[in-house]
Amino acid sequence: MTAAPTPDLDRHTDQPEPTALRKSVGVMIAALGTGALLVLTLVIGQQQAESLARYALYQVAGLVVAALVVGGVVLATDRRPAHLRWGSLDAPASPIAALGVTTTDTWRRVGITFAVIISAVTAVFLYLAYRSELGGVPASSWLLAFALAIPLSLTNALAEELITRWAIVESMRGRWAGQAPWVSALVFGAVHWFGIPGGPVGAVMAGFLGWLLARSIQDTRGIGWAWIIHALQDVLIFTTTLALFVAGLPVPGR
Repeated sequence: MTAAPTPDLDRHTDQPEPTALRKSVGVMIAALGTGALLVLTLVIGQQQAESLARYALYQVAGLVVAALVVGGVVLATDRRPAHLRWGSLDAPASPIAALGVTTTDTWRRVGITFAVIISAVTAVFLYLAYRSELGGVPASSWLLAFALAIPLSLTNALAEELITRWAIVESMRGRWAGQAPWVSALVFGAVHWFGIPGGPVGAVMAGFLGWLLARSIQDTRGIGWAWIIHALQDVLIFTTTLALFVAGLPVPGR
């Protein structure tokens, strides 16, 4: 009597991996969700004009798209979501020789290190881009902008992580897992060509961030570090642009 074949297991989740067709459909849903985000950015996003109403409307619309993408990926892969949780922030990190990450490192060290480094790079970029305008922003405008930036950053980062990161990692489980960070890098970098930072520099920065955060989701089995690091960048970006807006100063490029 022959035993039934054992389904292939994804080493990141210990769950049976979806079929190639289901994975492909999941990735297509992530791509459609990313396209929807890009359309929202160009139509109602902050790139059109500084407006608190536009900020709020974009965030609500982004969360709706994220919910649709999550539901679509769950149905497409026909699997219980493996990464739709906070995850273990202390999980061992897969080695990344080029970045100095070894087999002895955990994501607590890697996450904190890159949260600081990436935030510093973002802050320098913002200063260089807006330095001539920032001198005219009073302290009261900075405080109000920071208060507004916190909820906006949390919702924006969550929506983008679910659409451009979680959906891809979740769909490309198993034998496609090694390519998932690169796909996320491509998708995230492309959509941020129109973001802040934007253009080729912004796309490269976002692409690296997309690759790294996809690795974090795979290793920690959750979106915790991805959400934290992404939200920190959004806090810096939103605080800067909102401070100029609140102070009644022009935002370059708008």
